Amino acid sequence: MATSVTSTSNYSGRVAGEIVGKMYQEADTLQKGLLTVFQDVNYKLNLRLIELTGGRRAYTCGFVPAGSVTLSEKVLEPIKFKDDFELCKEDFRNQWNDGDLGASAWNEGNMTEIMDAILAEKLSQEAVAIDRMIWSGNNTTNTNEFDGFLTQFATDTDIIHVAGTASTQANVVAEMTKAVVAMTPEMQDADGLKVMVSRNIYNNYKLYLISQGLTNGLGGNANADSLTFGDWDVVLVKGLPANTIVITNPKNLVLATGLTADFNNIRLVDSDETHLDGKIIGSMVYNGAVGYYRSDEIVWYTTEAEPA
Repeated sequence: MATSVTSTSNYSGRVAGEIVGKMYQEADTLQKGLLTVFQDVNYKLNLRLIELTGGRRAYTCGFVPAGSVTLSEKVLEPIKFKDDFELCKEDFRNQWNDGDLGASAWNEGNMTEIMDAILAEKLSQEAVAIDRMIWSGNNTTNTNEFDGFLTQFATDTDIIHVAGTASTQANVVAEMTKAVVAMTPEMQDADGLKVMVSRNIYNNYKLYLISQGLTNGLGGNANADSLTFGDWDVVLVKGLPANTIVITNPKNLVLATGLTADFNNIRLVDSDETHLDGKIIGSMVYNGAVGYYRSDEIVWYTTEAEPA
């Protein structure tokens, strides 16, 4: 069955120079480097952990070994996905054809403009879906997804869970404070931590800073380029659901995949050249799984129930 094409066009005459699709949010988890990517993973990836306890003692002569080394690992198994589509050139001939398909009934012309628009729309749509899946994917309820970070957090009792509430401009500082003070002393002193927040928390915090700047004569552009909270960078993550904060080092979060380039790659074939079927077919194929090394170095602020 071909991909369905629905048209409400009454095309006649010239067309504008651009085809405009739906507006999609930017998929930014990968772009901002908010996790560590391991490529060339087509079967399994072992996340290896090591923990040491010291053997310090008051000095006495002799060699008395003590302490311990604990080795453990978590296993990530990427899931492979495929997204196919098929278009009949004839569907575009009478309505979106400004001479591009040619005069021949064989539709031997060039659909470059239309196909460029379809490809751009498809890639944008898939990028947003992947970004959401990285955080909220649930393979149990949807086999077309892998389990995202938040799905895994929800069953991990070692995660530092902070009970949240709906964010407002009035409570945003108090609620963000609840999240950062939940960090262990080791986390608070570590380098590279990111306070990753959902769009509504980010907006409320920014509006709060603007209001304080206006009140104190600093203008309405306070912290316009980047946001901090105490010693930590605040990063907007558009794939996070509302009222969510995740605090950790991006090195602690992992994406395993074959090639990240697969997420931006659509193979396109004019099958009319081989099968004389008047169609253009396309496909995306990629694999992925996410996980993390240390649960006790992740703060999860959410309105969701505490892990059981």
